Amino acid sequence: MIKTQTSSENLDATPFLVWVKLLCCSLFGIGFFLVPFTYDGSWTIVLGVASGAVSGWLGDNMKYFTCSIFMVGALISVIYNLTPHSFAIRLPLSRRLMASHWSWTLLTLIGGITAAMTLFQVGPNWIIGKDTGITAYIDVAGAIFLLIGLGCLFLPFLTDYGLLDFIGTLLQRTFQRVFNLPGRATIDTLASWVGSSSIAVVMTNYQYQQGYYSARESAVIATNFSVVSIPFVLLTSQVAGIEQFFLPLYGTMFGICILCAIITPRLPPLASFKDEYYQGQEKQLNEDVEQGESRLSCALQRAVSTAKKAPSPAQSMKKGFWSMFDIYLMMMPAAMAIEFLTLAVYYNTSIMQTLAYPLFLLLDALQVPQASMAAPGMFIGLLDQFVPTIIAGSIDSPFTKFILAGLSITQLIFFAETAILIMRSAIPLTIMQLIAIFAIRTLIAFPILYGMAHLLF
Repeated sequence: MIKTQTSSENLDATPFLVWVKLLCCSLFGIGFFLVPFTYDGSWTIVLGVASGAVSGWLGDNMKYFTCSIFMVGALISVIYNLTPHSFAIRLPLSRRLMASHWSWTLLTLIGGITAAMTLFQVGPNWIIGKDTGITAYIDVAGAIFLLIGLGCLFLPFLTDYGLLDFIGTLLQRTFQRVFNLPGRATIDTLASWVGSSSIAVVMTNYQYQQGYYSARESAVIATNFSVVSIPFVLLTSQVAGIEQFFLPLYGTMFGICILCAIITPRLPPLASFKDEYYQGQEKQLNEDVEQGESRLSCALQRAVSTAKKAPSPAQSMKKGFWSMFDIYLMMMPAAMAIEFLTLAVYYNTSIMQTLAYPLFLLLDALQVPQASMAAPGMFIGLLDQFVPTIIAGSIDSPFTKFILAGLSITQLIFFAETAILIMRSAIPLTIMQLIAIFAIRTLIAFPILYGMAHLLF
């Protein structure tokens, strides 16, 4: 009782402006990222409406913005990475913009050159065509740019003003028992389920750098809880041609993601990660509630404590701007280059079909309709999440459509976006570890999707 009374007294003494900051900023973050509603006949969130409004305002001019970013990113990458190191480190923002590996420079350069060719429609059709360059650098890039840009700007309202501390303390026991993770990770999950997997990765990386997640926790959350959003699941079902089965698809995805989040962290490589904190700092998160203390009162007290130390909204948006700047110039050119190369190889060569031959034999043995067309979609999602859905749209069988659409949603690791974000982050995951996690998730998801497809069709 002493603890509860002390907490109550502390809450009573909280300045009014702190309560305003806690409630207004957190409610804005919730409303912007986490509240789904119907708009123009489909489910979305404020972030989606805002990005759609900006996209409508820019119209066809959006391509000049996206392609210009790719070209500038390529130029900066060359300057910062192909000039002498002693010169590069003297340039403005060198620490923020220096690529971590030569492959980043190469991918960024490919992205800049092919984006310029696409914008000005100069070059062979396999580069600048509708299925390749235009899809990667204009259509998909435009949607992702707006989503990530607006998300980065306003993400601090969701993370910096006490909401995570409040929710995390309330849900600590559930998350610890089921997933062996801090209760605070529930917000990452909510942000991705109704918002964007990219935003969830950005949020997880930020929490890791602040000392709220350990290396193990951040790796588990980024690879298992950065799930695709509700709007994306609906879009996937529509493109695949099974929109009438949206609810079974979403329900199956939900169950698979929960199962993967329980199983995958208990297997290598995630099982080998340690609870060590970023750059040796001390653990910043304490969600434990002492005996006799009200969990609700404790949650409020911790939220208030965070709100007191939180920066002003203007400072938070400034921090969000620099996150957006880094992603636009250093992540997006490489990510879209991967998507472009995937589409170019898929549409113009037989490489994917050759690599997928063992999977064709498996699908054919399981009597999956149109197995030869479906086989590349089993693994091509590692490169780009949306390509399996495009493949599903060209298949006649709803049985096969359901499996491919479900895999594209539940595999989670794809190098055109989330894997690039993870590798650009401070989260200590390697390429081979990400590929291994992708394979494990596929092995878990496929039998469940196959069984559900039998029940439905």
